[in-house]
Amino acid sequence: MLKLALVLYTCVYAAVLMATAGLWAFLNSAGLVDKFESFMKDVGFDNWQFHGAPMFTGVAAAGAILVLALSVLTLVFAGLVNVVSELTGGIRITVIEEEPSSGYRRKVNPTLAEWEAGQRNDGPPPAPKAAGGNGGASATRHPAGT
Repeated sequence: MLKLALVLYTCVYAAVLMATAGLWAFLNSAGLVDKFESFMKDVGFDNWQFHGAPMFTGVAAAGAILVLALSVLTLVFAGLVNVVSELTGGIRITVIEEEPSSGYRRKVNPTLAEWEAGQRNDGPPPAPKAAGGNGGASATRHPAGT
């Protein structure tokens, strides 16, 4: 579990580090870093300046410490889950496969003929279908106005 956690967190760390470096390069090349520094000087901070290399080194060091801490925390929590599962018995799932019985099988949609023959008495009879196959519309037509 520790190896898997180290690999996972190291990959996330590398991705975040590369994204941070790419974002810094974009902001620096677009001139946004210089504009922010001049804004801070206008506000009243005379010696405000970003130093890219020390900031990146600090982020890299903090990320490495975070990778180790999260890996150890993952190991501790995995052990805690195992202990709690051992104490409480855990969750047991049993899957069994049964053969279908040869008894009465209910049809989902009984036919009207089955209902009238008395073969079905487990609910209301199904609605009869309209003559002519016109989707249930009445077969009798009335002239307009009557």
